[in-house]
Amino acid sequence: MLSRLRSEAGSAVSDFVLVAVPASLLAIPLMDLFGLYQSAIVKQQVFYDIARYAALADVSPESAAKYKQLRDATSFLTTERLGSSCSVIASAELQRRVTFWPELIRVKIQGRAECEN
Repeated sequence: MLSRLRSEAGSAVSDFVLVAVPASLLAIPLMDLFGLYQSAIVKQQVFYDIARYAALADVSPESAAKYKQLRDATSFLTTERLGSSCSVIASAELQRRVTFWPELIRVKIQGRAECEN
């Protein structure tokens, strides 16, 4: 008689709901973060390409600025000169609000290339 009162019919469904809902609420912000960092990796490759093009010896600053606008208009292009060495840096900051995350996430992205002589 006691076994009839404590039937386990339907307990698998309730166990699934009790585990799946909190797990999915934890997974949503992680997927957003992974997407943010994946887009940061892609942008870093674009910034390296911009810096590499701008560092070529036969490229004028105007041509480098046009190429930067074509590839990514949000980036900043700067040239650093230290003694006899020179490097070109393309940089920007990627910002995104992540689901269930209390603060805005900022990722600084930079691509650097050494100048040709």
